[in-house]
Amino acid sequence: MVSLKRLVMVAIWGVVVLAGIFVTVRFTGLIDHMLPPGDPPNFAFGRDADLPQDPNFFLACPDDLRPDTDRSMQSPSFNASVAALTEVLVDTAPDHGMRLMTDISVGEAGRLYFLARSPVLHFPDWVEIELILPETGNDVSFCLFARSVYGIDDMGQNEKRTRAWLADVNARMGQVN
Repeated sequence: MVSLKRLVMVAIWGVVVLAGIFVTVRFTGLIDHMLPPGDPPNFAFGRDADLPQDPNFFLACPDDLRPDTDRSMQSPSFNASVAALTEVLVDTAPDHGMRLMTDISVGEAGRLYFLARSPVLHFPDWVEIELILPETGNDVSFCLFARSVYGIDDMGQNEKRTRAWLADVNARMGQVN
């Protein structure tokens, strides 16, 4: 008969070994190779956009382009140039765990792609932004689509990140319309 003390010691060693494996995989960058992000979604924005069936996304668009879903918010507009808004979006993204994946010097005009990874397990999420140029004036806005690459439900993480990021963008841009 196995003693309780021996069983506890085996359990503790098991936890230590698993923790060591996790730390090695997570902090050496191996997990980024184990969970590749794939390609960005290339979402087609608009009121009749084809939304994912799984609740692992969040949208931000002006009201006239926002699809009817509870997983969205109205995006702000700014009295600024596209270049100024792009600069603020790029500058504030790393504060929210995102890395720009678009070469903005040669990339598709008006589209930005960011790769976000969750803090602990490093699951990848794509964040896609399409800048909307005003027909007249300087009121520049954007549509944003954030979606988890893996999993059925993001447990609100894309919404949480988007709202925090846009609050920072609003603070940096100053003028919100």
